[in-house]
Amino acid sequence: MHCIKSLEKIASTDSRIIICNFGLSNKNQDAELFLPGSQGGTIFESEIDGSEDMSEKTSKNDGEVEKIKLRDANEWFEENINPADYIVVKTNCEGSEVDILDSLIDGKFMKNIYTFLVTFDIRENPKYQYRELEVRRRLKQQIEKNFCFSDDVMIGRSHEKRIENWLKLFGVDTDIQDVKLLRSKYKKIFLQYSNKNGFMVRWETKLKRNLGYAIFPNWIKVALRYFKRTMRLNRDR
Repeated sequence: MHCIKSLEKIASTDSRIIICNFGLSNKNQDAELFLPGSQGGTIFESEIDGSEDMSEKTSKNDGEVEKIKLRDANEWFEENINPADYIVVKTNCEGSEVDILDSLIDGKFMKNIYTFLVTFDIRENPKYQYRELEVRRRLKQQIEKNFCFSDDVMIGRSHEKRIENWLKLFGVDTDIQDVKLLRSKYKKIFLQYSNKNGFMVRWETKLKRNLGYAIFPNWIKVALRYFKRTMRLNRDR
């Protein structure tokens, strides 16, 4: 395992952290992890996407495959988490978010989560990008509007600030521990962000892929990023 020792080192400094040496999915299975040890490690095999500059994600251990274990997400939640608990979930798992959400929706545990942050990394994979729309449709059918999307709430000049913005939007940073009270107090905010459809971000991803953005000269990428930042179209705002 490329990352387990590093994770265990972090966990050793905080007794609240428990490392589970498996991933979550929509069923219990053994799987292959492509690009292990990199930021782009995923169970979804595909050619390198052209929509983003993926060099930092994929340069390490490119072409390598690692055997891993996956657990059914809903089953694991039911065995380890009290539905009455104050549950906050963030996904950023290179495509596996769609399998995790399918499991939690099918198994009915999704409704117990206070706030669920979805990062649709699956859209970076041309072969499976359609699954984002499938999962979005399933989420909108849920009675409990307890979800939001990283494109809309992860706003800030650093990753820490972006997470802080998400937690602040839904009152997780307050002293209120009563989930029913929180849901009532932040109902309008949940409705606002659960209705986001992600159209512009998906359009930008497809446009970059079609234009071959990944092979653009760096100075062009810098200029385009500056333009987005100036127009307040990126997350660094």
